[in-house]
Amino acid sequence: MITCVGPIFLDRIAKIERFPEKPIKLVAKGLEKRLGGPAAVASFAVNIMGEESEFVGRFGDDDAADFLQSEFDKYNISFNRSITIEGASTPQSHIFEDSNGERMLAVFNEQKLLDDKRLPNFDFSSGQTYLIDTHWIDAAHYLAKNTYEQGINCIVDLDNFSKNKAVEEVVNASSHPVFSENGLHQYTKEKSIINSLKSLYQANNKFYAVTLGSDGVYWIDQGDIYHCPAPKVEVRETNGAGDVFHGVFARFIHADKSIQESIELATAAASLKCSRNGGIRAIPNYKELIEFSKQLKPTRVIK
Repeated sequence: MITCVGPIFLDRIAKIERFPEKPIKLVAKGLEKRLGGPAAVASFAVNIMGEESEFVGRFGDDDAADFLQSEFDKYNISFNRSITIEGASTPQSHIFEDSNGERMLAVFNEQKLLDDKRLPNFDFSSGQTYLIDTHWIDAAHYLAKNTYEQGINCIVDLDNFSKNKAVEEVVNASSHPVFSENGLHQYTKEKSIINSLKSLYQANNKFYAVTLGSDGVYWIDQGDIYHCPAPKVEVRETNGAGDVFHGVFARFIHADKSIQESIELATAAASLKCSRNGGIRAIPNYKELIEFSKQLKPTRVIK
């Protein structure tokens, strides 16, 4: 079982031709509402790849929660350990997406939901893997600490956070911290990707990775730095690609695949997702992924 823990959002997407140079009125080419949130989308990627998944997050008690929970039901993904906050609105994102698949988004979290400090009962038995998001920092901190003590895999998605003691402890305790490019710069204050990974490894000799979108993924393991290039695709939608990467990476780490194979397959999955429209319904299945992964260029060691 892979349990994905973090915020969930109702994404409201307006499709536009291009982003204007200055604020003006635009005519949208389409409107959609979708399930969003890194851990939530990752739970679907895990499920579609053939591994049992679970989502744990916080919902309001509104129509948005009803819609999102119905999406989990369609895929038989459990969300039973999630918390519902009475009188609160479920988080929402308003996203503008252009014809090239690039996006701009604004996220809204009601303070009443953020102030709720309850945590569910979590399972730390063998055979359990966690994927966590630092935007629910209380849960992420608790899980990183306990998975470390129990020797359980804990993949952490590190993007757009404020560095503090709790985040540092999550990074140090988790087995597989994976940064976005922005997250890595926020955390290390280094401009160089290579120097950032080296400085992290010098402080704590373990695996670290950074995702760079179309430039692929760099990671450090056993003191060596590797680069997996991303396959070239015609981009239709970038929203959710990073979430798919984390979910697929967790799925193959959970299956005891090597770091390199897990990253290569996750990179291929994220790239294939970018070539499709449709949110969670654009996530490739296992058969599609294996066929598409043949387009990967060889991973290389950075000297």
